[in-house]
Amino acid sequence: MKSLQPSPPLSPAVRRQLWARMAIRSAIFVAIVLLIFLGGRPLLSLCIPFLLALLFTWLTEPLVRFFHKVWKVPRGFGTVLVIVLLLGSFGGLMAALVWKGWSEISNLLGNLDQLWQTFQQTYYEFSHTMDKWLAYLPEQVQNTIWDLSERLLSWLEELVHALAPRTTSAVRSISSFVLAFLFFLIAWFFTAADYPHLHELVQKKVPYSLRRIGYHGRVAFTAAFGGYLKAEALVSLGVMGILMVGFFLLHQPYWLLLAVLLGILDFIPIIGSGTVMVPWAVVLLVLGHWEKGLAMLVVWGIICLFRRIVEPKIVGDQTGLHPLLSLFAIYVGMKLGGVLAMILAPVLLLMLRNLWRKGIFHATAADLSMVFWDLSAILHQTPEEDETAGAVQKTEKEN
Repeated sequence: MKSLQPSPPLSPAVRRQLWARMAIRSAIFVAIVLLIFLGGRPLLSLCIPFLLALLFTWLTEPLVRFFHKVWKVPRGFGTVLVIVLLLGSFGGLMAALVWKGWSEISNLLGNLDQLWQTFQQTYYEFSHTMDKWLAYLPEQVQNTIWDLSERLLSWLEELVHALAPRTTSAVRSISSFVLAFLFFLIAWFFTAADYPHLHELVQKKVPYSLRRIGYHGRVAFTAAFGGYLKAEALVSLGVMGILMVGFFLLHQPYWLLLAVLLGILDFIPIIGSGTVMVPWAVVLLVLGHWEKGLAMLVVWGIICLFRRIVEPKIVGDQTGLHPLLSLFAIYVGMKLGGVLAMILAPVLLLMLRNLWRKGIFHATAADLSMVFWDLSAILHQTPEEDETAGAVQKTEKEN
């Protein structure tokens, strides 16, 4: 079998150009990483109203253009009309849900001690029932299980007592949210009303190379958002609707709040609403509440059936990521930035894959390949070849 021979070293001129390009690319990469990790959150918190205004302008531009061209409505008035229609349609529904959720949260905080006592009583009933089953296990295993359960109970008690101050702090932050929302509405109006002029200004002032990168980045973001994040959000909204109906029919206290929380939990990769629904149903069955326990399992079964039927049609093959790559991205995101990064990491990986397909990183990959083969050639070069290369370099300088 013929062995692989390293390619000859690059000439000094080509090598200088190669390493200069790699130094520039490395500096840009380090600057981007430092900007994301050191200034990412402060910059995002400052720019989020205006970024959302650009996003909503891009989403609603076809509707504004339709009013302007077909009905001859001025862009400013058409923009106001679109904003009012969207806020009126979704705002009423969201306001009703927020009002109902806030009433449930207020009731929950008012009855927190009573609910904790009910939970403790249920826990001890469950423990008494489990005693009969654990009696068949070795004593050491029983002690380990009960030690873990006591630690879990202590942690839950600390969590319950810390819930009220955190909720109060969240209520205080509502004023800043309202202020940011007002800035978002104003920025959305000005951006959408003056969108053609802004688009023309970008075409004239921004260099073509930057516009090309921005265009490919927008296409990659759209594909990733449409293929993963939007699809998972739609599926989670469907799961949330099933939970709302199921909890309402079961006369479950705080049915809306629980459905929203479990719907958000279902959006988080790997975890899902089943991590709460299944143990909840098992506890009910162990305590003898057969009807409600079986009903919880039925609701969870409907969610599984919904995901099995609807999720492939919504998500389809739009993501195109291997499950191992998705799992790797989720794990890395969880380690680096918590739950939010765990959700966004697969989207970022999809964007990078789409940008690669557009050829954005092909030049960098070619340079990395040249660096690898040049280093390999240098390491395999003999002393005689070094002398020959030095003589050639000296001759080039003299000429």
